[in-house]
Amino acid sequence: MQRMLLRAWPSRVRCLATKAAHESLPVCGQPLPHTHPHLFPKDFRRGTDPATGGDVALDHLTPGIPASEYEQRRQSLMDRLPENSVVVLMGGRTKYMSRNIFYKFRQESNFWYLTGMQEPDAALVLEKNSSQRGYKMTMFVEPCQAHKEVWDGPTCGLEGAERIFGANEALSNDPAIMLQYLKSSVSRCDHLYVDLPTQVTVPRQSLRSPRFSIHDFLAPPSPTGFDLFVRKTDFDNVVKLLSDRRNTHSLQRELDQLRSRKSENEIKVMRQAGAISGEAMTQVMRAARPGLPEAEAQAVFEYECARRGAERQAYVPVFASGRNALMIHYVRNDNLMGPNDVMSVDAGCEFRGYASDITRTMPTSQDGRFTGPQRDLYEALLRTLKGCTQLATARQGYSLSELHRRSVEMLSAELRDLGFQLGFGTVERVLYPHYIGHWLGIDLHDTSTVERSTRLQEGMVLTIEPGLYVPDEPAYPKAFRGLGMRVEDDVAVGYADNVVLSAEAPKEVADIEAVCGGRI
Repeated sequence: MQRMLLRAWPSRVRCLATKAAHESLPVCGQPLPHTHPHLFPKDFRRGTDPATGGDVALDHLTPGIPASEYEQRRQSLMDRLPENSVVVLMGGRTKYMSRNIFYKFRQESNFWYLTGMQEPDAALVLEKNSSQRGYKMTMFVEPCQAHKEVWDGPTCGLEGAERIFGANEALSNDPAIMLQYLKSSVSRCDHLYVDLPTQVTVPRQSLRSPRFSIHDFLAPPSPTGFDLFVRKTDFDNVVKLLSDRRNTHSLQRELDQLRSRKSENEIKVMRQAGAISGEAMTQVMRAARPGLPEAEAQAVFEYECARRGAERQAYVPVFASGRNALMIHYVRNDNLMGPNDVMSVDAGCEFRGYASDITRTMPTSQDGRFTGPQRDLYEALLRTLKGCTQLATARQGYSLSELHRRSVEMLSAELRDLGFQLGFGTVERVLYPHYIGHWLGIDLHDTSTVERSTRLQEGMVLTIEPGLYVPDEPAYPKAFRGLGMRVEDDVAVGYADNVVLSAEAPKEVADIEAVCGGRI
């Protein structure tokens, strides 16, 4: 496929003038090197702009990820599966805020991982066989339609699904065509890998669509199965086809095993995502001051991420000043910063399909300095973060659950040194009620079926985020009551060491105070 793409991309782009003999690719609904060369620098980490003399990564299907890597992902998946297996995977759907007002599209994560396609309403079927490739790849996509392009722009169409994304065969995503194809392929297979809806509901008569859609069944546009099929018999046939089988298996579990260890290219993209969020966090520190709305600080972060190339925020961010920081998932962000407060900011962008997740705690005082108790509590957290980060290597053999246990032990020792009287379970139940971290990747909470008891391996990426939330109660030292703090880094695991992907975000007390106080 990589060689196919190199043959196909055209010569009309200025920085590709030497490729004059190449045949042009079909127009596509997402950026490609021949349409958006500025998004595909060869030196991806540096972000070299081809327009100023840099080279274009001609072999990349999405920025930072070569077409050959997507092929290798599919190959690795099919190699894991037994003979005569079929994989059925639905792409993401357009989601609506109200009526025909839609949200910005985000592809379903597994579909993105296997194809790199960013168009909605697509589907993928992989059939393991004895061919040289080892499998047949069939894609169901929206056919090119001139009248739709006036409103929504171009799509890759059937030709693009084959020539750009590597499908052996591309068919229209018409529900009847898809169902007929699945009936044939699924009936012949010995093992079906598909993820069914968590709750299958009984359908009722629908006025929304004249025909049922198997796509709606496997990737429903809403949490309910109501209104998806015109006739109950259609619904029953699909359920029987895909779920009444002893040989139906979870596709998510297979893909989570592959996605849990990132490639070198993925780590580079995630390093860039962490750098963007870290630089944006620095700008928030520069803006923090008494009387500033939390929402304005949030706007600073989102703007700084967007201007550096982030597509979106990876999650609804937390900008919690003062006692708002006692709420771990405080997302209203509608208060004003106080003159003697700290603000915990938990925010991260999504860049080229990969998430970042950073938390920093900063003073909102006029001079940008922590009070004594604030500094003491923060440094206790920081030492715990650093201690856990040092343990996050494959050679040391820790699991995520064991890292959490060590973080509890470290924080307990730190709090006792600060004068806290700790009863049994006080740290985990009250002062530090959340986990040390989670897997990170295409999704914020990535690879959910990978157990916390799994030993850390090279290529895994996790967050490390100790926190302390001291209630305003007599049981705790008065100087610390009402303080909520958290500090978090994204860490890529190596064998003997690791890489902190969020290193651009200041976390040392001296650095934070210098930035908040406008001294650097």
